[in-house]
Order: sequence, then C-alpha cells, then structure tokens
Amino acid sequence: MPLTPPVREFLVRLDALLEAKAAGVEPVVTTAHAVALVRLETVELEVDDRRVIVRYPPEHIEFTSRDEALQFIEMLAAGRVELEVTHHLLWTTMRSYRDGQSIPFRRTRMPWPTFRPRTERQTVTLG
Repeated sequence: MPLTPPVREFLVRLDALLEAKAAGVEPVVTTAHAVALVRLETVELEVDDRRVIVRYPPEHIEFTSRDEALQFIEMLAAGRVELEVTHHLLWTTMRSYRDGQSIPFRRTRMPWPTFRPRTERQTVTLG
C-alpha cells in the first residue's frame, strides 16, 4: 500500500528541516502499509496518518501534531534535549529535559531493576 498524502507531506517537510538544520544526517526511510519508518542515526521516527512517534532509546514520545513533532526534531538537531536515566534497585526513571530547564517535560518510570543504582545524563542529538 503506498504512502498517504499526509505521510508524504511530513517526509518532505522533514527532509527540508534536515537539510537546513542537520546537513550531515541522512535519513533511511522504510515504508509498509501506509506507515513510514525513518532512521536518523540515533533517533527513529514512525509516521502514520494520525501520529508521529519519536524514539530515542530507551525513551519514546508520541505526537498527534506533525508541527510539534517537527519542532521537537529541530530541538534534537540543535542538541537542546537531554535524557537523564536514574537506575534504582527496583525501577528505572527516565526524565527528558529541553533547553536546560530544571523541570523535565517528560518523565517515565519502568520496572527495570538493577543491582547498581546510578544516574546517567546525556544530550540527545540526531547524529
């Protein structure tokens, strides 16, 4: 099944954004059943008619607005997103920060136990 016009239009806008903001990043696009999977070195996008899912392991964010998804991808290209992963004895907490703010815009807790409690913080980029 070919891509739908909204998915195609998003891919065109994404390509223009990558040319302007992240010149060295070459997207790898795979399509199936009207869904496009776009790989950008460290980030993966899943695009269908209703939503865009941005994955930067181990975190993922679902957008229903294509404009918001493109703004977030632009933030990733500029290196303005940080991911903090705190491993506790019984669970793991992931916090995503943008623009150096002290309050995270997204927090996820998962039941991933560890015997070595620690906190890791990294800047998430496209390349």
